[in-house]
Amino acid sequence: MRFAWLLRFLLLFFAVFALNAQALPWKKTEAVKAELISQATSVQPGSSIRLGVLLTQEPGWHTYWKTPGDTGLPTTIDWTLPEGWKAGQIQWPTPNLYVVGDLTNFGYEDSVLLPVSISVPASAKEGDYVAKANVSWLMCAEQCIPGSASFDVPVKVSKTEPAPSPNAGLFQTNEGLTPAPLKTVSAKVDTSNHALSVTFKTSEPFNHFYVFTEGEGAVDYKAPQSVSKNGDEVTVRLQGTEELKAGDTLSGVFAADGGPAKGGWSGSFSHVLVTGTVTPPSASSDNTDVNLTVWLAAGMSFLGGLILNLMPCVFPVLSLKMLSLVEHRKDGKLALHGLSFTLGVLISMTLLTGALIAVKAAGASVGWGFQLQSPWFVALLALLFVTITLNLAGAFEFSGVRIASTGQTSGASLAGSFATGILAVVVASPCTAPFMGAALGYALSASALESFVVFVCLGLGMSLPWLLLALFPCLTAWLPRPGRWMGIFRTIMAVPMALTALWLFWVLWQQVSLSALGVYLCAAVLLAVALILYGRLQFGKAASKGFMALAFILGAGAYALAASPLLERAPVEVSTADAWSPTAVQTALDEGRPVFVDFTASWCVTCQANKLAVLDRENVQKAFKEHNVKFLIADWTNRNAEISKTLESFGRTGVPLYLLYSPDGTAKILPELLTQDIVIDALKTLPKSASK
Repeated sequence: MRFAWLLRFLLLFFAVFALNAQALPWKKTEAVKAELISQATSVQPGSSIRLGVLLTQEPGWHTYWKTPGDTGLPTTIDWTLPEGWKAGQIQWPTPNLYVVGDLTNFGYEDSVLLPVSISVPASAKEGDYVAKANVSWLMCAEQCIPGSASFDVPVKVSKTEPAPSPNAGLFQTNEGLTPAPLKTVSAKVDTSNHALSVTFKTSEPFNHFYVFTEGEGAVDYKAPQSVSKNGDEVTVRLQGTEELKAGDTLSGVFAADGGPAKGGWSGSFSHVLVTGTVTPPSASSDNTDVNLTVWLAAGMSFLGGLILNLMPCVFPVLSLKMLSLVEHRKDGKLALHGLSFTLGVLISMTLLTGALIAVKAAGASVGWGFQLQSPWFVALLALLFVTITLNLAGAFEFSGVRIASTGQTSGASLAGSFATGILAVVVASPCTAPFMGAALGYALSASALESFVVFVCLGLGMSLPWLLLALFPCLTAWLPRPGRWMGIFRTIMAVPMALTALWLFWVLWQQVSLSALGVYLCAAVLLAVALILYGRLQFGKAASKGFMALAFILGAGAYALAASPLLERAPVEVSTADAWSPTAVQTALDEGRPVFVDFTASWCVTCQANKLAVLDRENVQKAFKEHNVKFLIADWTNRNAEISKTLESFGRTGVPLYLLYSPDGTAKILPELLTQDIVIDALKTLPKSASK
């Protein structure tokens, strides 16, 4: 059976995907836009007013914190104020961590407000004044560009009570992003190994952390950081440099769970270092960074690719490979077909990886399976499976060659094996196998070269079993000889293909309006009619070429209409009682309840299998009730930047992810493939006080 027609279809499939990528939410214009804004409309004599520089950055660009890290420059503000007026220091929000190769930097993306308190003397007379500010910054993406701007902002001095300005809400939001002082207990430096430790008190729970230290050269940014907890005391160990000595002040920000902007919290500390014994820090499971090297991540990715062949999402493709093994076992071309399949997997994996890296670099919050968050892509995939279903059912042939009475085809082409490799990657993208989660999370935070290494190893793992069977035909001796059974088997295997198409339409139901879903279904019906008529023409039966062409054209038009903004709708929301959010997690923890969070998506086959086989089962539901567990759903079917950032904070880039929080806020990550025993045993480890 030749697959040249299928290959052209899949190449068109990827071309449409590339064109539609322009509709995703990123567009580069000017890298950074700066504004000078005020919190209030006036200020009273003898009081202060807050002014702030608002930097709005294009996706992929960032500016720097007051301590930029290995490279970069902090944003500076030079004020020119009326006589007697004084400007305070910049109130810096909690920064983000940026690791590019061997460089570790601290800064901000998207938008950031840098407030400054301006004090007005009591002798100031009522009237209108002008505050001037010269702002300089360094903006970086793949390249770094300095920027600057000068502003004049009118400030009215009045004895009446100041009213909030239209921008007052930005200042209020920014207060929640600014770290509050922690109660520091001690800070030590070990002169023998330059290790540092700082101990502070907090009752706030956290799972992951990173410490941003102030001052150039204070610590080794590349060294690991580790944390330990003893009651309400938290001790962080860092690797200092020779420049830091006893008597110096160690200052910084402790960012828990990504900081306030990502649903966590932060706190600042400052303490004079005393001499003491400090064990050098080691990589900790509590740290934001996953202790992986590129080769360890590649090995885990390879194992994940092997296991991916057993996942339900890849099952429909197995029938095509099984038929190929039987057909070519005796014709001497089996090795070539195995190599063609492997090449299709690796090339399509490379294209998918490039698209994922490009989207991430453009500033969008995406992960593994991100293309399935686009309804037009899901619909296109559904139409592809409708096409394959009809082909396996015998409605038409890709090459025009029909299965003979012996059940054999007349020579499948190498292009067919190549196309099957592409198809394997396409249908595997909704799945996350064991070992894949951490490996892909590492890949998307590493350099482009390291990312490609990890993803190519994933493709090698997927294709290796079939490549070995093709290179060593003796391994296929257990397969029956070609015969009439192949035609029957082929027809039977049309069933899982049809079920896959139905599942994809069910995913569409979660993503689009009913009217759009109806139009997509019309497109599928018209496509089926056109293909059936095409098959009749192939088999020499009466059929209208004009009607076939009309059905194709109307089907394409229906697809274009359903994918257009005309039939868009807002994403379906999970019921408020069960919807995940950092606030919902914290509320349950404050009540002393454990929390189970299901990070899922309608298009994630593994997620749905775990739901049906484990999470919805009576034994598991009973265990949840016995332990007073709050069950929350984080639905990633459609794009959700907050969920994406949370996945990244746990070193993951896709779903499923299952988190079990103890009442003290400690989170345990459960495996991607669940069993009832895994969940119930995890619940048994919860403190007894968590139960009702």
